[in-house]
Amino acid sequence: MNTHPYGITDLNVYLHRMQKSILDKMFFMDKIFEPVDHILDFGCANGELIKALHAFFGEYHYAGYDLSEEMIEAARINMPEGTFYLDWDEIHIPFERSLLNISSTIHEVYSYGTEESVAQFWQRVFGSGFRYVTIRDMMFSDLHNTPVSPSELAAVRSNPEFRQHLADYEQIWGPITRNRDLVHYLLKYSYTQNWDREVRENYFSLSLERFLSLIPNDYEITYYDSFTLPYTAWQIRRDFGLELKTPTHIKIILKKREQNA
Repeated sequence: MNTHPYGITDLNVYLHRMQKSILDKMFFMDKIFEPVDHILDFGCANGELIKALHAFFGEYHYAGYDLSEEMIEAARINMPEGTFYLDWDEIHIPFERSLLNISSTIHEVYSYGTEESVAQFWQRVFGSGFRYVTIRDMMFSDLHNTPVSPSELAAVRSNPEFRQHLADYEQIWGPITRNRDLVHYLLKYSYTQNWDREVRENYFSLSLERFLSLIPNDYEITYYDSFTLPYTAWQIRRDFGLELKTPTHIKIILKKREQNA
C-alpha cells in the first residue's frame, strides 16, 4: 500500500528519478571542514543517498527522517547501518555536531504543507543548532521572471507529443506569460508517470530571494551555486530545440557561526 503523504502513485518511478542525481546530491562532502560526527538526511525516502554517502564516507553516523512510514521501512532495509525516524521528536543525535541535509524537499514542504507546518519546518532547520545545513532544491529568482519569449513559447506549443501536458499545466497554473511559468512547465512536462501529482506540485513555491531572507544571522553561507540540471537541459533541447539558460536549482552550504564571532 502506498502510504506516502505527498500522493506519489508510482514509488518505483519516483525513487528512480531521485537516484539519478545521487552524485550531485553529495556535493557538500568535499566542502565541509568543521568537524561533524552525524549526518541527518531530511526527507530521506528509501535511504539511497545515505547508502551512497556511507559507501564513500563510512566514518560518519547516518540518520534519516521522513514522513512516510513506507519509506522509513524501506530505508531500514536498504541501509541497516543508519538510523531512521518517522517522529522528529525521537531524533536523539548531537545537533551541534551534525550536518542536516535537505535535498529536493523544501518545495514539497511548501506544496503540501500548511502555514503552520512550514513554520515548524524552518524552526527545525534553523532552531535546532545544526553545525551545517546543506540544501539542494529547485528555486527561481525573481530577477529572471521577465515576459516569456514568443519564439520560445511557440516552440513549446508546436510539439504535439506534449500538447495535452501543456493544456493540463495551463488549466491548473493559467496561461504561460512569464519566464517563470515557462521554466516551471519545462521542468515537469516529461514526467508522464505520476503526472497528476507532478503537474499540480509547485516546484517554485519559494523564490530564491524569499529563501535567502529566511536564513538567520547565526548562519553564514560558505558555498552557493545556481545551475540547471544538464540532463533536463538536454531533454528540452531535444524536444523543443530550446536552450534553457535560466538557473532552476540551487546548492548551498550554511555553517553555524561561532558564538563569539
